Amino acid sequence: MANPSTASVASGDPLSLVIGATACQVIGGLVPQMSPFVVAGLIDGLALSERDAGIVASVELLALAVSAILIAPVLPRLSYRRAGMSALVLTVAAQAASIVSDGWTSLVLSRGAAGIGEGALYAMSLSLVASHCCNPVKTFGLFQLVWAIGSVVLFGIGGEVTAAYGHRGIFALLAGLTLALSPFLLLIPDLRALKRTATRTPPSVPLLGSLLFAAIVLYVAVSAGLFAFSGPMGERIGLDTAAVGYILTLSTVVGLAGAGAATALNVRWGRAVPISAFCLGYVVVALVLCLWTNPVAYSVAVILSAVLYYFSLPYLFGLAATLDQSGRWAAAAGSAYLLGFAAGPVFTGAVIAASGYASLATVCVTMIIVAWALAVSIVARAFHEDRLADRLRNSAT
Repeated sequence: MANPSTASVASGDPLSLVIGATACQVIGGLVPQMSPFVVAGLIDGLALSERDAGIVASVELLALAVSAILIAPVLPRLSYRRAGMSALVLTVAAQAASIVSDGWTSLVLSRGAAGIGEGALYAMSLSLVASHCCNPVKTFGLFQLVWAIGSVVLFGIGGEVTAAYGHRGIFALLAGLTLALSPFLLLIPDLRALKRTATRTPPSVPLLGSLLFAAIVLYVAVSAGLFAFSGPMGERIGLDTAAVGYILTLSTVVGLAGAGAATALNVRWGRAVPISAFCLGYVVVALVLCLWTNPVAYSVAVILSAVLYYFSLPYLFGLAATLDQSGRWAAAAGSAYLLGFAAGPVFTGAVIAASGYASLATVCVTMIIVAWALAVSIVARAFHEDRLADRLRNSAT
């Protein structure tokens, strides 16, 4: 496949690029998306405690985050297709090993190896969009639409196979999905980051990018922790794993509204207003899930969390994309997202084990408030600078 020229990419996003980037995004993000069933499967299949199950899940998520962090600075110099296929081979091999693994140690090692490949693919998807797509926020919104539509089926199946086969069932499902999606990686254009006219990077960009990294880690750690333990939280109020799976399926259907809103709204209302809205919403979700033991309230909170989740990520990744058009900061934002997902289950399990759900509510609300303050300050500072404002206008055309 020929490399698209700069002019062709500027005039429109090649379909092969969008499909390839979406496939990387889905394969790389399957485990974070299905983490409630991974945690529940580990608890049921291996009889692990909540703390131990959170640690096992976090090993893979941490490997995801670290590999994405390490590959982000060098992505502009790599061939996306070759790097993607190498990461895919590692992921498929580790997924297969996980299914036949019969010990805790071997399972941890295989999931860690899978995380390395998945993290590379996830970072690649964000870097591709930031460096080659005309409107990153819109394309990131498309990612969330794909996640929402696909998860309608995945959550229902995930609940059933986890209830029936424990951890082996959910790992087999992940492996099958990886194999099914792998042909689409052949559509990734064999290109590197676009060559752009050399310009001086504003001194504030590294600082703003670092603050954004911290904000994403905090925000995603809360959402991932609550999401990963939505199964145990549901069981706490009398729901079984299959019932939780169907509630998550319903939440994903409704969550389409969040993904669609982000895609349609884009930056029409700026960034501070949407960021404030989804942070406030997650404060409410955390309080309800941690403090209210009513099944109806639980269901509403899980559904609301899905809407907010699908709505929030395009804005966070889109903000990172405007900081650096080579795609490095977008890949770094993906690393922050994965790091937050890695930390989420273990921190949530540790807080629950140490002091219960009331303390978890306090910790979650505090982290969300700090993340909101950081993100809003980045918007206020970044878009008063002419250079970054020009980048935003260019990315929205």
